[in-house]
Amino acid sequence: MSPVFLLRLGLDCLALGLFMAAMAYWWMDNRTHEVIGTGMFALLVLHNGFNRRWYGGIRRTRRQAKPIATVGLNLTLVAAMVTLLITSVLISQSLFGCLAIGGPDARDMHILSAYWTLIVVTLHLGLHWSVVMNVVRNMAGIRKYRLLRTMLLRFIAAGIAACGVYSSFELDIGSRLLLIPTMQFWDFNADTAGFFLRIGSIAGLYVAIGHYGVTALQASRHRPVSQSGPLRR
Repeated sequence: MSPVFLLRLGLDCLALGLFMAAMAYWWMDNRTHEVIGTGMFALLVLHNGFNRRWYGGIRRTRRQAKPIATVGLNLTLVAAMVTLLITSVLISQSLFGCLAIGGPDARDMHILSAYWTLIVVTLHLGLHWSVVMNVVRNMAGIRKYRLLRTMLLRFIAAGIAACGVYSSFELDIGSRLLLIPTMQFWDFNADTAGFFLRIGSIAGLYVAIGHYGVTALQASRHRPVSQSGPLRR
């Protein structure tokens, strides 16, 4: 496997890690939050630079389930990230304070775009989860299919997804995605690790939805259509 590819994958994982760390705003001071966010956006610029040819091939996208889903989701992710970046600058208090002209509306939009980005970026990861699994297989030297191992991994994935559903209600993700005021805030003084476990399980939930969702779409497209024979008199 190419070292450059592994480096790119590592940088993408680092960007995701920084994004999830930035979600814990009340756990850190504002300057740290902005530094983490700036680092994440720098990695995203690299990611888009590495994948710049993809944008030129959008018009040639095949009319199949996974390519269409990938294009739609990627463009949604770009829109969410651009919104997140613009609102970050507008409400900056430290690194870009001289450009900060936003008020409460910009702050609300920043929070809204952050939670939608969490959903869309993990769905995006789910669409490419087969690539991640292939990398892990190659690094672990796994060459043969084992039913027991596959069933165990699927059981673990189902458990993470179930925790993600529970965590979504516990953190009131639905209200945040709809910009509905909520009184549910995490107490980082009582349990910091618990927040990251819950955010991680929510991410795992949407990775699973993205992966198995596109797998189901592909399977339905390749399912043979039954054709009745000629009618007999």
